[in-house]
Amino acid sequence: MRSERGQTTVEWTALVLVVSVAFAAVVQVPGPKIDGRSYGGFLAHSITCMVKRDCRADADELARVHGADDAELLRRLAPGIVYEPGTDVLPLDPRHCRAHACADAPDDPDLDVHASRRGDPATAFTHVVRKGGSTYLQYWLYYPDSTSTVANVAGLWNKALGPGYPGYHPDDWESYQVRIDPSGQAFVRASSHHGYQGCKRRACSNQWTPLTGWTRVSRGSHAGHIPLREHGGGIELSLERGARLVPRTYSPAYPGVDLRERTTSAAGLRLVPVRALVPGDVGYEITPPWRKEVFRDPASNSTG
Repeated sequence: MRSERGQTTVEWTALVLVVSVAFAAVVQVPGPKIDGRSYGGFLAHSITCMVKRDCRADADELARVHGADDAELLRRLAPGIVYEPGTDVLPLDPRHCRAHACADAPDDPDLDVHASRRGDPATAFTHVVRKGGSTYLQYWLYYPDSTSTVANVAGLWNKALGPGYPGYHPDDWESYQVRIDPSGQAFVRASSHHGYQGCKRRACSNQWTPLTGWTRVSRGSHAGHIPLREHGGGIELSLERGARLVPRTYSPAYPGVDLRERTTSAAGLRLVPVRALVPGDVGYEITPPWRKEVFRDPASNSTG
């Protein structure tokens, strides 16, 4: 028994050492800032992969389809996802789950979750396009349905008139996109209704914003935006200068620091090439990624 306990201790020590070395390698690579949620998610996911040894197949498939360099880029710049309170669902693989029964997870603001209650892994489908000297990384997120929740209009409709609310549809494809310019600078945006968003404000519609490492999902509709803190803006009055317009500026808002909301940190997000879905096109209610204009032309602002 003593030798068995000793062997377990040696294996665990080696495991923690390997994970620590791996994390040191990650932080040396240029990319988004590592915050507390990202670090915790990376550590937990690395240990899970090493113990279960169930992550290699996905990594191999990503490299086979995209090539080793692009696969590494896709993994390094994958988004962490933060969910608006009231969001139960996770983005999942529609080949295995197209209903809330298998897609939902606890709505706990302190939880970093990488699988639904049923155990299905949070998943993003990947696509890489090069155009005009820039590299575009697309991460496609599937949800079982979409429902507008503004002012609880969906709930009021269903209560008064029953099912059939026009703001609802089964199947929902959203995306998070990264643009890497020839200079090496990275900018991001998230799909939102009939366009894209940087920050959540209307002024950020169809705008790219500097990479932060996170995207935020709205309750019900799953419309996205980049979580940012807002500074300034408005009119400033002083005796010396009179009235002047103060420009609005933004800085990253990080879960666990600026936001207390449930997350799926990037390290635990399963990445699968989107082409894996094409042969099994099952007739989605809305246009799937490979039929969208932006799939071919990543600079497009069309979501159809």
